[in-house]
Amino acid sequence: MINISINVKQLTRLREAVNGARKVMEVEIAAAINATAKKTRLEIGKTVRETIAIKKKESEQPLKISTKASKGSLSSTVRLQKTPRLPLKSFSARQDKKGVSYKISKQGGRKRLNGAFEWVAIGHFFIRAGTARLPIHKLDGVSAWGAFIKNDFTPEQMKATEKELAKQIERRINLNVLRANGLVPK
Repeated sequence: MINISINVKQLTRLREAVNGARKVMEVEIAAAINATAKKTRLEIGKTVRETIAIKKKESEQPLKISTKASKGSLSSTVRLQKTPRLPLKSFSARQDKKGVSYKISKQGGRKRLNGAFEWVAIGHFFIRAGTARLPIHKLDGVSAWGAFIKNDFTPEQMKATEKELAKQIERRINLNVLRANGLVPK
């Protein structure tokens, strides 16, 4: 279990800045938490894309902010939903005389499956189970969820989230100081 904590000194400074700007502290903390959740969602997608050759849309589709922070509830949840594996054609799969080549990992080169073929009418890749023509098996790549879980990005993502929350609270402090001094409209 990983705990995310807020610096007490930052909270004291935020309370002073909020009182000067005549704002509600819970609303300011909720805004910082929501901004952190959005940034975390984008960072998880970016981390997955750095590991596997996947498009941005496909990496961020399973990421959802299921609960947002509000004045009454100061917590937010970013979920990475379990999704089915993506078809092999999402990983630049190509058929040649020997079989099919594809690239899933960004660290390694292209891989090859000898004897595999593309069923053009369907747009998917298959391989025969034995020497007979049937049965055939559909070939799939990985999912964003699978890449995140297999590589265990959770601890480093939690550290990045803590840093982002501290940064967002500091932003809210600076904004409220400017509001209190009349430099930014309330």
